[in-house]
Amino acid sequence: MYPFVNYQIPSVPYEYNPYDEYQDYYDRNTQVSQLLQLPQWRQLERRVTQLERQNERQEREINQLQRRLQRVNQRLRVIENRFNIPFTPFDGEF
Repeated sequence: MYPFVNYQIPSVPYEYNPYDEYQDYYDRNTQVSQLLQLPQWRQLERRVTQLERQNERQEREINQLQRRLQRVNQRLRVIENRFNIPFTPFDGEF
């Protein structure tokens, strides 16, 4: 009824050679080390470092601006309370 039910995959002889595995590892490492020596790779590393520094600087600036905004909002709330100005969010008017 099912022609493939009893089908078995023929086994293929395989010889394990640890030297081949070591050679592959060695080849990959030499390729990587050769890649790391390329001028384009060094330029890429420099650019990534530069972008990381720029990102850190921007994060510090954002944090500083958030703290300033908090202080401005606190002062504004004090003025609103002192002059009894009702708080109406998102309508753009007093």
